[in-house]
Amino acid sequence: MASTTTNKKAIVDFLWEWAASQGDWGKLLISKIVITESPLSTVDRDEVFNYFLQSINLHSGLPTLSIAKPTYTPTTKQIELDSLSAITGVNRLAKNQTVNFAKNITVIYGENGTGKTGYSRILKTLGFSYDTNKTILPNIYGATEPKSATINFKSNGTPQTFIWNGANTNSELENISVFNSSCVQFSISDRNLIVSPIGFHLFQLVSNELNKLSQLLQAKVIAHPTSLLWVINLTPVTPQCNFITTLSGNSSEQKLTQLSDFTQAHQETLTAKVSELANLNKTLLQAEIQAMRSQIQEFDSLIGKIQNAQNLFNSTNWESLIIFNKEISELEKKTQTGIKDIAEQRGIEFYQTAEFNSFIQAAENYIKIINKDEYPEEGNTCIYCLQPLDVSAKELLKNYRILLNDKTQESLNALRQKKTRLIQQVSQIDTNLTFHQPSFGTSENQAAVQPQEIIEYNQNLGKLKTIFIDGAVAQDSTFIFEYQVVISFLTNKRTAINSVLTQRSEALANLATRETVLKKEIDELKDRKLLSGKVPEIKTAISNHIIVNKLNNNANSFNTAAISRKTSSAREELVRQDFEALFKKELSALRKANLKIDLSFGTDRGSSKVFQKISHHALADILSEGEQKAIALAEFLTELQLDNIKAPIVFDDPVNSLDHRIIDEVVKRLIELSKHRQVIVFTHSILLLHSFLQQKELEHHKQAGVSFAFHRVKENFGETGVLDEVEEINSYSYYEKKLNALLNANHQDQEEAKIAAQGYGHLRSMVEITVEDSLFQKTIKRYKKGVAFPSLLRVKGSKIDEHKSKLNDIYEKCCVSIDGHSSPEEIHTTPKIAELKTDLEEFKTIRNNFLN
Repeated sequence: MASTTTNKKAIVDFLWEWAASQGDWGKLLISKIVITESPLSTVDRDEVFNYFLQSINLHSGLPTLSIAKPTYTPTTKQIELDSLSAITGVNRLAKNQTVNFAKNITVIYGENGTGKTGYSRILKTLGFSYDTNKTILPNIYGATEPKSATINFKSNGTPQTFIWNGANTNSELENISVFNSSCVQFSISDRNLIVSPIGFHLFQLVSNELNKLSQLLQAKVIAHPTSLLWVINLTPVTPQCNFITTLSGNSSEQKLTQLSDFTQAHQETLTAKVSELANLNKTLLQAEIQAMRSQIQEFDSLIGKIQNAQNLFNSTNWESLIIFNKEISELEKKTQTGIKDIAEQRGIEFYQTAEFNSFIQAAENYIKIINKDEYPEEGNTCIYCLQPLDVSAKELLKNYRILLNDKTQESLNALRQKKTRLIQQVSQIDTNLTFHQPSFGTSENQAAVQPQEIIEYNQNLGKLKTIFIDGAVAQDSTFIFEYQVVISFLTNKRTAINSVLTQRSEALANLATRETVLKKEIDELKDRKLLSGKVPEIKTAISNHIIVNKLNNNANSFNTAAISRKTSSAREELVRQDFEALFKKELSALRKANLKIDLSFGTDRGSSKVFQKISHHALADILSEGEQKAIALAEFLTELQLDNIKAPIVFDDPVNSLDHRIIDEVVKRLIELSKHRQVIVFTHSILLLHSFLQQKELEHHKQAGVSFAFHRVKENFGETGVLDEVEEINSYSYYEKKLNALLNANHQDQEEAKIAAQGYGHLRSMVEITVEDSLFQKTIKRYKKGVAFPSLLRVKGSKIDEHKSKLNDIYEKCCVSIDGHSSPEEIHTTPKIAELKTDLEEFKTIRNNFLN
């Protein structure tokens, strides 16, 4: 919205001061904005940007500019709404309704929910307001239709038509300003001015253009990429990688040449080093070392087993077994003395077997249990078969008992146990030693070769072990086995393998050092080769770094802080005093001059901001709802006076929460405002409506040519916004028409009592209005302030006395006949249409007496 108010000092002076500090491009920018009062075209913006680039040596060829400070003449314009019609898809507004607007004041009256705000929302969507919510919903209870409306208006007297589709805008209608209840909280908080004072929109335009130019600068930066995507292919810490990762506008092309030179000699060196590295078979060495370590572990295990055998199975143990066998044999012979002859004589077989001995031993144990130490005595029987014992049996048993109770048997058992333990020790010796590691090579089937020494060890020692375990050691035999020969053989082999292991480990350690050196040299040669194919790209990146550095170093040229400071200076000098004076005047008009509002101003990206406090407190924390409404309304009216564009102002319920004493003052102020720009008021306040109606009749408004238009909106069959004439509300003719229409309608199939009751309601309203207008000559009227004493002289008191009784009877009849009246059942009368017609005619006769 272009600004059009006048000021004391040329606004261009402040803009030109900023431009002078920027050079030719800044002057060119200010010149174009002042001349067009609109955002620059793409061509003009590119021209300004190119002059900026030329000023930092990134462009050339543009001619030198010689620009004089432009002259700014504020725009003047008069916008006037003619009609709003053909509305669809907006809330529940009815179709085929046309709101015609008066040149000065249009008042649209209606109760809550009748559609006033629906019309107001359309105008707010087209214009501007403290309340920035422009959401318009369709009829949420019915089928959704596309939003549309036809707005006929004049711009500087030229008729125009705008077809609104719910989303489009019109540059002329954007100047419509709207004030509603939601504006209050926005208005009394710290905020931007919604109206740009004269010329101050130029600051906003400059700020916007600086942001656009900043975007062009960023686009320019993006168009000169400095990153090289292939840098990830370089090896960290090589000279080439360090050079590329620290690339800047200061990077030397000479250094680039040194690092990217790659000849045939470099290629041959690279090939040789790669081959050398490949021959350093680290994996093979590591595998060999691991294998030899496993072999040594196996040697240690086998040597340990042989040494264990040497400790458990030797000549000492061999001789011990011979001695044990000899002593056991002698004791066994002793236990058989005296028994042999008797057993053979008696034909006892197997007396020398273990089973027989066990049999006899069990009998001895039983005899001890039954305490017959002298058994067998005379008369004793056999403990097994209980048969009598003969003399020879007794003699045999006595000899056995003597032998069994002799200590010789205990000694025999002890020797046998020692022999058993000795054999068990020897039996644990491993005579199946096997090499699983290929320490002596592998066979054709890849099995580990077993040395002859180990084979013979297993065979020879195994034979001796078998003899020993079977107890078949001859008395004159000796133990001969050379453990140490085998141990020495294995130890020597282990030492040889360990020597090789040491050599391989040392080779691996040296290999790692050499490998590191080779890899470093190979990485440098590979990166050198890579750079050799990227030289042009790297040179471009260096050039881009230089350009980007210049752009970034001068990016602050498009910072809006400087223009904001100029805005602040201009605002202080050109706006603040006028705003405060106008605001105080508006507060006085609304009878709120007692409120001491502290105003201060600031700047936000070229836009003017106003800050409001009362003794350092927020207005919302101090003021009542009505006071807040008055402050918001005063500020709204003040801001509109800062701009000379004369566009319609819309007020949606402007007197909510206001004291009734202020309503007339608001009406007077809006009528005065309408002499300069069109005013449209939506209200549900009957007090505000009647105040406008009274003001309409005043002579000085008629002389000033102030035109008024009044509309009433109502709901009809679920649709809102249905238009009617306000003048008929609470008028005699209004209710007379309703009653006549009711009496003349076809009421077939309808209950007569209900029709008659509705008619009596209209008749009662006709009586009431007749009393106000005809009997008392409008001396006192509902919704109107004061008493019209001149009208009192026209009151016909005698006629009132003559007809008041009958008129009261008719009124009482109306009261008892309407639906809202209840009467005792015994005196209740059902109204009839015929009675209604009779009472109507009688009332008209009475009324005619007061019309002459």
